[in-house]
This record gives sequence, C-alpha cells and structure tokens, in this order.
Amino acid sequence: MEELKKVRRIAERPPALLTEVLLVIDATTGQNGLVQAKQFTEAVGVTGVVLTKLDGTARGGIALAIQTEMGLPIKLVGLGETAEDLIEFDPEEYVEALFV
Repeated sequence: MEELKKVRRIAERPPALLTEVLLVIDATTGQNGLVQAKQFTEAVGVTGVVLTKLDGTARGGIALAIQTEMGLPIKLVGLGETAEDLIEFDPEEYVEALFV
C-alpha cells in the first residue's frame, strides 16, 4: 500500500491533474473485495469502481456491496478481453440482466 500511496503522490504533482482513482474489481471476487475496497480507499482515495469479467456467469454482487456500503459509484464494466469491451455502467441494464 505504501508503494500505491507513493504513486498517488507522484501523480498529483504539477502539472498533472488527477481527477479519478478507479478501483478495478473482478466480478468473481467474493466478500474480501469489500475489505480490499476499504483498504484501497483509505490509502489512495478511490472515487469509483471498474467491474471486470462481467461477461461470464459472475453477477458482480460485490461491486453492489461496495457501492452501497461505501458510496462508490460503479463507473465502467468489462464485458470481454479488449479495451473496446470496457463500457460505461448502465444500472438499469445491469438490473435487467440479473433477472435473465
């Protein structure tokens, strides 16, 4: 975590403009994902969540727990293996997919 804090300090040096700190969570992550989110937020001030591997059978419930308990928004979701498969999170589409 100390190395991550150091990266954050360096990224904040002028002329940089740090606007987002995103925590990338695997959709298959269990309850320890919440502990990780708390530790990362404490260390570097996470502002949002990126949920990956949502194209499989995983439902990404841990991201909802993180969002509910910590108030961190889900910003992006990964639906494949390429950069083009990383899309903006749509809460309505997500909820609809849970019931399919």
